[in-house]
Amino acid sequence: MDKKTVRTSIALDRRTQEMLEILMKKKNTTASEIIRRAINLYFEFENATTKISPDVTKIYTDFLANGEHVIVDIEHWTAIWEELNEKASERFWKIIERTGYEHGIQYMNKGLRNIYDILRYMEVGNWFRIKIDGEGCYTLILSTHVEQKFLKIFLENIFKAQGFEVEIIEGYGKLRIIKK
Repeated sequence: MDKKTVRTSIALDRRTQEMLEILMKKKNTTASEIIRRAINLYFEFENATTKISPDVTKIYTDFLANGEHVIVDIEHWTAIWEELNEKASERFWKIIERTGYEHGIQYMNKGLRNIYDILRYMEVGNWFRIKIDGEGCYTLILSTHVEQKFLKIFLENIFKAQGFEVEIIEGYGKLRIIKK
């Protein structure tokens, strides 16, 4: 043991102990090393200049781990939406309605059962930034104004799937959501 090492003890519940044992076997290392790494990583998250918390990292992982989502450069995203807004058919917008509704069900199954939690989850995907205006009132500052029609239709149907009555008011590069 390193002379600068300090011994400490911790109490773990059964589930956490099992996770620790799995990690020790997987990484072929000691419990002390796993716990040191965990503390170092947590410290980096908590002190990062970008403030990417463990909760946000968990959402990123949820988005990307199973290949259901992709990362797209904002310039490409803007170009795609400029083209779609100009040429998309009614069939396309019906698909967006349907997928919004399906996401509403999926979010409910994930335990996202209020407007703020849904918006917070989506915010991590860099769709928009949320500004809370009051109870049940939010302004979404969009990453680019050309995604506005898509987001409005998509969100209307997410909320519809969950039984929320909302009004979504369009601004320029903003959407205001008001729970009725």
